[in-house]
Amino acid sequence: MIDLGLKRITQLLSHSSIPWKAIHVAGTNGKGSVCAYLSSTLHSSGLRVGRFTSPHLVHRWDCIQVNNSVISESAFLAAEAHILSLNDTHSIGATEFELLTATAFELFTRSNIEIGVVEVGLGGRDDSTNVLPAENVLVTVVTKLGLDHQGFLGNTIEEIAAVKAGITKQNIPMVVDASNQDSVLEVIRKVVTDSQGGDFILAAAEPNGSPADTGCFITTPSFGTLRFEKLLAGGYQPQNLSCAINALSLISSKYPQITPAAIVKGVAETKWPGRLEMLDIGKIHPGAEALVDGAHNPQAQRELRGYVDTHIRPRGSGKVYWVLASTKGKDVNGMIEELLGENDVVVATRFGAVDGMPWISSVETGEIVKAVEGRGEVKEVQNCVEAVRIAAREVEKEGAALVVAGSLYLVADLHRFIDGTD
Repeated sequence: MIDLGLKRITQLLSHSSIPWKAIHVAGTNGKGSVCAYLSSTLHSSGLRVGRFTSPHLVHRWDCIQVNNSVISESAFLAAEAHILSLNDTHSIGATEFELLTATAFELFTRSNIEIGVVEVGLGGRDDSTNVLPAENVLVTVVTKLGLDHQGFLGNTIEEIAAVKAGITKQNIPMVVDASNQDSVLEVIRKVVTDSQGGDFILAAAEPNGSPADTGCFITTPSFGTLRFEKLLAGGYQPQNLSCAINALSLISSKYPQITPAAIVKGVAETKWPGRLEMLDIGKIHPGAEALVDGAHNPQAQRELRGYVDTHIRPRGSGKVYWVLASTKGKDVNGMIEELLGENDVVVATRFGAVDGMPWISSVETGEIVKAVEGRGEVKEVQNCVEAVRIAAREVEKEGAALVVAGSLYLVADLHRFIDGTD
């Protein structure tokens, strides 16, 4: 159930303390990557750091990390039991995500973290993570915005921007991805000003001219100009990294252990599974690999297509087999328009039930088939592992490439099968 608002989570957390500081990250695309960069660099700086992102990938508890390691199942269940008890005892009626947020915060406290990197679940202003008090928040970040979740956040990108910017806090600085369109930046700036927020920082990056085009220069007042040679995959990563580095720059006076050397090391060690990830699928088809990505909105799908055209197609015949699923309510026609190239083939499939998120379900394969008809070849396979197996066989015969995309829940199902945890 999605029921936005802060009343229930406030009640739930009124029985707990939050002794740690937080970096709060909102956005449409890139916020998970920003959180990954932040937690990795804070950890490499010697700080005890927690990370809460959503949704989970393989297990419900893998959305919560301490010092870059997933919290143990036993620790998660113990903290969750405490939160569920509070919810029942006080008849709060918290939603699943509110319970998860409270569990993450409880685990951060139990783990004695110093800084928690907290990703917004949906929107910003009314998201349960926005329960964080101003005195706990070091800096807020808004990444690249696009159209997504319009039924909850607004029908225009400007309306969505106003909701996302709602994480601003009085006298607390905000870092914003400078590549957002001007109208979005104007809306966010107004929200910050009206809320008496702190400094408003636009984060930008410059290419460093490396042959593989995988690096960038980022300049901040605290660190000067830093050169990064290797980022997470994707043309949008320099902007994501710039958001993270600018946020770190703003808090470095309070945490002098955050140095340029620690940052460069932390960035090099950053991992973010399920996003432009080359995955060994030899368990499904011997010797095969697939590019997997959770791209679920037009902006992310456009970036995925660009990455595939630049880095994946040239490796083989140029043809791509797309194994696709989508969450109900998403724009399936738009997904096909963004992803499908000439002579490409789509294998439409489904993902299974999502643990802890009963409101999430896979679109019927027939809807994907209908969207592809007239644009290219399409097959329909209900089981996602079998869909990948069928596509991998054809890819091997034709020298093509294999991409699994459309939903992080599909990518998660594939990971679970390969990891032997399905």
